[in-house]
Amino acid sequence: GEDFSCGVLTVPQDWEQPDGGKLDLGFSVVHATGDEPATGALAFLAGGPGSSAVTTDPGRYAALLDQRDLVLMDIRGAGLSQRLGWEECLVLALQNDAPAADIAALREAAIDPFGEDLTPRRVVELDTATLNPICWEQFSSQGLDLDEFDTANNARDVAELIKALGYESFDIHSTSYGTRLAMTLMDDLPGYPEPPRLRSVILDSAFPPSAYLVRTLVRSDHDFMLQLVDECQADADCATAYPDLRERLAMLLAALETEPLTADGETVTLEDVVGQLTDLGNTRAGYMPRMIAELESGVLDTYIALRDRTVGNEPAEVAPPTTPDAADPVAVFIADASALLEGDAAAEFPILANFIFAQADPLPVFRAQIEEGVPGETGARLLELLDALSEEDVEASPFVAELRATVALEADPAAQLAARSRRIRGSTPNLLYSTIHCREDILHERFEDARNSYNDLWFPQLTNLEESRAMADRCEGLPVEPAPIEVKDPVQSDVPTLVLQGAYDMPTPVYMGRRAARELENGTYALVPQRGHGTWSSADGCVGRIAAAFVDDPGAPLDRGCLEERRPQWAMPGAGAR
Repeated sequence: GEDFSCGVLTVPQDWEQPDGGKLDLGFSVVHATGDEPATGALAFLAGGPGSSAVTTDPGRYAALLDQRDLVLMDIRGAGLSQRLGWEECLVLALQNDAPAADIAALREAAIDPFGEDLTPRRVVELDTATLNPICWEQFSSQGLDLDEFDTANNARDVAELIKALGYESFDIHSTSYGTRLAMTLMDDLPGYPEPPRLRSVILDSAFPPSAYLVRTLVRSDHDFMLQLVDECQADADCATAYPDLRERLAMLLAALETEPLTADGETVTLEDVVGQLTDLGNTRAGYMPRMIAELESGVLDTYIALRDRTVGNEPAEVAPPTTPDAADPVAVFIADASALLEGDAAAEFPILANFIFAQADPLPVFRAQIEEGVPGETGARLLELLDALSEEDVEASPFVAELRATVALEADPAAQLAARSRRIRGSTPNLLYSTIHCREDILHERFEDARNSYNDLWFPQLTNLEESRAMADRCEGLPVEPAPIEVKDPVQSDVPTLVLQGAYDMPTPVYMGRRAARELENGTYALVPQRGHGTWSSADGCVGRIAAAFVDDPGAPLDRGCLEERRPQWAMPGAGAR
């Protein structure tokens, strides 16, 4: 098509034996919109391992798509590239008349596309020791060699796709496991035959090859709080108001582990407090020191305010205003009306508008909603904006037409099933995840490594050692060979690299981003305050602007001004919690 193209890249299972078995890898290319696009492309490497890159929304790359094609490829074993999930294993088992016990075990583990819940099962809920040999046998019967489903081969696949598409050079944006893939590609690229030039790399939520998985899990639900208390202690006002916060939080959690806190007719357990500490969306982080200090004294005000979500709901970053289509009066109405409102009402208004304009006769419904829900001068101004809309405006609106078409499509049973299938295909395939991490991490680790890390934690109550045990046991019954220990060596590369690290990232904690930047000869580290896993989510946001500027000119100084604006504003004692 004019906007994008898609296809299949056929590669050897083993790049050292090009005449052996083959794999078909699905990819798509979003074409640059400018008249004179660059000769290079931007490749996105998804996380997981095994999340689908092909299903990625290209909207966050809007600032770059006028000059660069966007290349999206599902790695071997993921998405459209011969996915190695319980779901595909179940299909093969049914086709091959596998024993009834095998079928039952797979039905329990696989996502049912006809069911209500499409959420993948957590590793602690899976009997991997039973599932692994079943699926090893089923996939092997199709001629697949699971030892060849690893990061080194994924890296070679990416480079060969870029070369096959005819690009002279390419840039990379990668997230989570995709950053490990990117760093492996950086390390190995000089050894490929006639490789394309790698111009720049963005590592978003870095997971470097030198990091291990099992011992990292105990820090994933812990280190974000170390970061938060360190930020408080680095701020003069916060440190004065809440001195020795790390030690105080450790003592509070230990006390709650022994006995719940009872005050004002409420009982607050350790689980209750951990639930608030681990929920750091929007601006909730700024209230955590005060909550900790109050709980020490048996005061629940800030805890209740956070629990009931009466504080901390403002976004950490004010989004730049969007420009509606001036030729569409409905789009202009929604933008102008939202601008009249504040806080949650402003955020919820476009959602309400979508719901109402999807209906057959929306204007009377909208009038009733405004008259009932928005009193005073603001309501009167909203009604004036609504009165400027006619039924003809609504029926001629491209926005309304697209909205109604989407609603109609979503009501179609075949479309619903296709959407469910895409969602499953885009999720992480369990056997691929296990294969890669068993070869590159788990078979080089012991559960005792995780226990030793756990014993060093300041706040062990925040994490669950059983998650690490389940991960350490994940390779049982899976006869893959460990990769050479050299895969854990630090990466060697002088390619300009931007490391984007969320301050409160749980899956890949802050130390991983720092390590990645330290290992790379030409790495630049950028900490994104009040942000979790995956920092580049939009084109117009702070990180999106920084990332796009880096890709445009990797050698230019980094403008971090908007990052400073995201820093937490600490709630002081006695300032009122509700």
